[in-house]
Amino acid sequence: MSSPDAMQPAIASLAKTCEAIANGRYDDVDGLFDIITDKHVPESIRALAETFSSMVVQVEAREFHSSQLIEDLTETRRKLELAEAQLRKENQELKVRLDKFEVAYDEEEAKMEVEKVADTDYFRTLQARAKSMRSKYKNQP
Repeated sequence: MSSPDAMQPAIASLAKTCEAIANGRYDDVDGLFDIITDKHVPESIRALAETFSSMVVQVEAREFHSSQLIEDLTETRRKLELAEAQLRKENQELKVRLDKFEVAYDEEEAKMEVEKVADTDYFRTLQARAKSMRSKYKNQP
């Protein structure tokens, strides 16, 4: 059924299609189908064309999957960038709020405040009452 005359054009078509595949042009694979269905082309050449056809389907599937992964990663990156911007904004707002609430502790001023309170008659009276109460409870059986 196959003829040597059909073999040369089939091999040329196969070579042309393989070159297109190698260059990422998967739309140029119609020649493979023509070779696979042509009963005048030797069985070995048709089998080779069918193998290449199967390879194209697998490559296209991988490329599709890869492009989906790239889209997913791009979307994830976009979401992370938005989250990072939001965190930066919130951190800035918290810093502003913290700066408003910042209290400077001055040890000397605190010491003077304590001395002021301790130097009042009311505080001395409280100290005396506390001392009296402690000694009363210490001496109880």
